[in-house]
Amino acid sequence: MTTIEALGENGSFELATVADTRWDRLEALLARVSEHLNPILVKEARQALRSRQFILTFFVMLSAGWFWSVFGLALMGPAVYYSTDGPAMFYIYYLILAFPLLVIAPFAAFYSLASERQDRTYELVSITALTARQILSGKLCGIMLQMMIYLSAIFPCLAFTYLLRGLDIFTILLTVLYTCGMSLGLSVCGLLLATLSPPRQRQNANAVLFAILLFAAFFFTVTMVFSMVTMGGLPDAADFWSFNLVVLTVYVNLFALAFLCARSQLTTICQNRSTALRVALMICQISMFAWAAWAQLRWGGNFVNYFVFYSTILWWTAGIFLVGEPPVLSARIKRELPQSLLGRTFFTWFTPGPGTGYMFVIVNMVAMSLMACFPFESLASNFRVAGTTAVYSAGTVTTGKGGPGTTAAVTATLRAPRNDVFETCVVATSYVVIYLGIAKWIMWKASRFGEVRLATRALVNVVLVMLGTFIPWTIQISSREMRNAGYTLLQITNPFWTISECAFRGMPVLGSVLVLALPPAALIVWLVNVPSLVSELKQVRIAKPPRVAEEDAELAAAAAGPAGHTSPWD
Repeated sequence: MTTIEALGENGSFELATVADTRWDRLEALLARVSEHLNPILVKEARQALRSRQFILTFFVMLSAGWFWSVFGLALMGPAVYYSTDGPAMFYIYYLILAFPLLVIAPFAAFYSLASERQDRTYELVSITALTARQILSGKLCGIMLQMMIYLSAIFPCLAFTYLLRGLDIFTILLTVLYTCGMSLGLSVCGLLLATLSPPRQRQNANAVLFAILLFAAFFFTVTMVFSMVTMGGLPDAADFWSFNLVVLTVYVNLFALAFLCARSQLTTICQNRSTALRVALMICQISMFAWAAWAQLRWGGNFVNYFVFYSTILWWTAGIFLVGEPPVLSARIKRELPQSLLGRTFFTWFTPGPGTGYMFVIVNMVAMSLMACFPFESLASNFRVAGTTAVYSAGTVTTGKGGPGTTAAVTATLRAPRNDVFETCVVATSYVVIYLGIAKWIMWKASRFGEVRLATRALVNVVLVMLGTFIPWTIQISSREMRNAGYTLLQITNPFWTISECAFRGMPVLGSVLVLALPPAALIVWLVNVPSLVSELKQVRIAKPPRVAEEDAELAAAAAGPAGHTSPWD
C-alpha cells in the first residue's frame, strides 16, 4: 500500500491510499537490493553502459551476428537440411564473441583503473569506507556485467548452431565457459598491471604491453577452439576431465595471486598487505603437490621433479617481492603482531618485512623438499588405476586388464626411493637461498642511503640471476673445447640449467660436487642476513591507544559472542 496526497472535494489536500501493483513491489524490492550492491559496481555499470566504446562494440556484435546468420545460411543453401555445418557456423560466431570478451573487456578494466590513478580520482574513492578489495571486486563485477550483455547478444546464435548438427551442446557451453573464465583472468591481470606504475605516471608502456598480451591470448584461444571444432568436439575420456581439474586449480591459484597482488599495491603502507598473499602462496604450493602426487601415483614418471622445478620458480618469483618489502612496520601492524610463544614461532613469518619474507621462502622451500621426497613408490602397490588393479610381489606386476579368463603377467622392477629427487631439492633450495639472500643484503645496505623502490628491488634480483646464468653460458659456448661438452662445473652459478639437469635428466656426473658446494654457500649467505632478520624479530606487539581500544570494544560488544579462552596462537 502506498500513501499519496490527493486534492479533495473542498480544495484541500488529503491523504489517499493506493494499492501497490506487482510492478511497484518488484521495483521496491530491487531498490532495497541495490542498496546492498557494491558502489563501485554501480558506478562502473553506469559509466560503461553509457560509454561510446560499449555502445559501438555492442552494435558491431549485433550487426556481425546478424550478417553471418544471413550470409552463412545463404552459403549453405538447401544443403542445410542434410549437412553438418554447425562447427563452421559456430566458429565464426565464436570469433565475433571472443574479441569483445578477450580484448575489449579486459582492456576496459585496465583503462578504468589506470585513468583513475593517473587523474588522481582514485584517491577520492580510497578515502571512503571502501577497502581495496571492494574496489577491485566492484570493477571485476562491472566487467562481468559487460560480459553478460555481450553473451546475451551472441549466445542465441551459438545455440542455433546446435540445431545445424555436427557439434554437441556441451561443447558449446564448455567453450563459452572457458572463454568467460579467460576474460575474467585477463581483466585481473589488467587491474594488476594498472597498479604497478606510480599514480601520476602515464601508463602508455603498460597499455601497449597489455594490448599485445590480449591479442596474443585472443589468437591463441581462437586457434585452440578451431582445433577443437575441426576434431569434432571435446574428447570423452577420464584423462580429459582430470586435465580440466588441473587447469581449474592453476586458474584459481593464479587468479587469487593476481587479485591479492593488485590489492596489496592499492593498500596503504600502514596496513598489512602481505599476510593474505603469503597464505595464498602456501595454498598454491599445496595444491601443486596434491596434483603432482596424484599423477606420480597414477602414471609414475617424473611428475614430482616437475613439482620441484615449478615450485622453485614460484618461490623465487614470490621471493623477489617478499624480500623487497619495507622493513619498517606501522603502528597498526605492530598492534596485530603475535605475542605468545606459539604465535611468534609459527606466525611471525606471515607478517610483512624483507627478513620475514626471506625466511618464509626458505621454510616453504624446505617444506617442498620434504613433500617431494615422500616415498611414492611404496604406495604405488596399493593404488588403483582406472580399472586396472596392480599387485606388486617379488618384483613382478600382475594385472587383470586382459579379456575374460586371461591374466597378463608383466615383469617389472620395484624402484627404490630415488636419491636424485632429494639432491634436486637440495640444489634448488640452495639456489633460492643464495640469490634472494644476496639481493636482500644489497638492498639492506642500499636502504641506508635512501628508500629503494619495489621496481629497483625486483630489478636487483633479476640482474643477479641473469649474471649468474649468462656469464658462464657465454664463456662455455665461446670455448671450442667446452662448447659441446654439455653440463660442466662452470655452470654451477646457472640455476636454470643446473636444476633442469638435475630434475629431468638425472643428477649429472658432478652432482656430488653440487650437493657439497651449494649448501655451505647458502648457509654463509643466510648467516650474512641474520643481523637484518634479528632486527625484525625484535619487533613486538604494542598496546592500542585508548581511543582505538574504545572503538574496538564497541565493535566487539556489537558482535558479542560467548566468552571463551584466549587462543595460544595470538
